Amino acid sequence: NIAAGKAVSEIIRTTLGPRSMLKMLLDPMGGIVMTNDGNSILREVDVSHPAAKSMIELSRAQDEEVGDGTTSVIVLAGEYLNLAAPLLERQLHPTTI
Repeated sequence: NIAAGKAVSEIIRTTLGPRSMLKMLLDPMGGIVMTNDGNSILREVDVSHPAAKSMIELSRAQDEEVGDGTTSVIVLAGEYLNLAAPLLERQLHPTTI
């Protein structure tokens, strides 16, 4: 579960900041779309893992409620998952974390 969430975060991480990079996506019609908008990228990504879907839903909720910060939310959630992994390996309960 953590790996799936971190994978979504890694996809988006390079689109944040002053040195952000564009992602080239293939839309369903066969056209090429170049964007660095995290929400646009996550709309085009098709995932089947429940944890990855939760990350994408987190981005959509952020966009609906605030209208901005979708990339930041995903990167922040991915970093939380990254920091939680060693604690889970030490058998700490997720509620404690």
